[in-house]
Amino acid sequence: MNQGVTSRQLTLLILLLSVTGTLIQPHAQAIFYAEQHAYLSYIPVFLVIFASMWMLNRVQSRFPDQDLFESLVERFPFLGRMASLMYIMFFLLIFARDIRLIGDYVSITLLETTPISIIVLSLLVMAVFIVRGGLGSLIGMSELYITLFLLNSVIVPFMLIQQINLDNLMPYFDIDAAGVGKGSWYIFSFFGEMIALPFVVKGSDFRFKSMTWGITIAALLMMLIMVETITAIGVPIASRLVYPSYELARQLQVSDFLDRFDLALAAATLPTMITKIAFDLYFICWGLKRMIPKLSGKLMTGPIALLGFVCAFWFFKNAIQLFRFTREWTWIAILFEVLFPIIFFVFLRPRKKEGDSSRQIEKHREPSKKQHEQEKRRGSDQEDETGQDEMQGGELQPS
Repeated sequence: MNQGVTSRQLTLLILLLSVTGTLIQPHAQAIFYAEQHAYLSYIPVFLVIFASMWMLNRVQSRFPDQDLFESLVERFPFLGRMASLMYIMFFLLIFARDIRLIGDYVSITLLETTPISIIVLSLLVMAVFIVRGGLGSLIGMSELYITLFLLNSVIVPFMLIQQINLDNLMPYFDIDAAGVGKGSWYIFSFFGEMIALPFVVKGSDFRFKSMTWGITIAALLMMLIMVETITAIGVPIASRLVYPSYELARQLQVSDFLDRFDLALAAATLPTMITKIAFDLYFICWGLKRMIPKLSGKLMTGPIALLGFVCAFWFFKNAIQLFRFTREWTWIAILFEVLFPIIFFVFLRPRKKEGDSSRQIEKHREPSKKQHEQEKRRGSDQEDETGQDEMQGGELQPS
């Protein structure tokens, strides 16, 4: 059974999926191409992702008591399972990518001397225990740490006032449309991972208003962070950093004796990153459970986590290879974040109920029955008239 999700929780889950990965990596690539107008790259991404989520919202409204996995498998037993399996493989790649990405991030920012394999294993152990608690554990952590992340995002601009230089945004109106489009290309795949929510949330809980709020807040928040990065660090430096968000945090100084406030921010955002990994793992286990009901989702968490650990170091040998893969990754993401939602919107509809079809058949039969009865009545009336004529004629004939 799907756990109920409130409007606030749905908004926070959208923020979890769209902000966490986007904050770490693709901003540097977007700034490299779009330069001082990199924040505008979120506008095309917002419009495309909003259209995809709107279509999935319409699909979910047709199946109010089911998630998208369940409705696919029930409506199209073979093709639905194939589509579900493709989404599971897609998020297995995302799971492996996030493990390696967050592992490298923690290794650089917090634990420089610890082997990355130990860091990744520690993250996976925490993610496994979160997933075994079900969707409720993910929602609870999202409510706590995404709220803390939003609070930090509101406070940080006031702490950066001395470092901000608005001249880094000049010229304000000389916009390179091609560069902005390239920036959107790099951001799109990370920001669009919220496409996973309809697969784990039943249709009645996937509300359009909450979805709109979540996408809008996420886009505005990332635009704000992008502007802060450009104004505080500058385009030439920010475009050549692997993790510009971490360098932005290093610009913060609370006082003369506390100049490493970035460690506090990194420690506060680390649970959010772990929750994102846990959601990827939950998605895979939930999809396998929907495809094969006899499987135990809790027992699958450990093997799937180990598979993701192996794939993380098998697919991506180092952080540079992971950084460069973002360009090709968008081609894969378009298939699952744009094309498949269009197909679901057009073809995924509930079957007509037998009661409705029988009623339609009865409606077609009713006129024929009435005509048959009317013909019977006409025939009986004609027989009565002929009988009366014969009786009257017999009486008139002489004996």
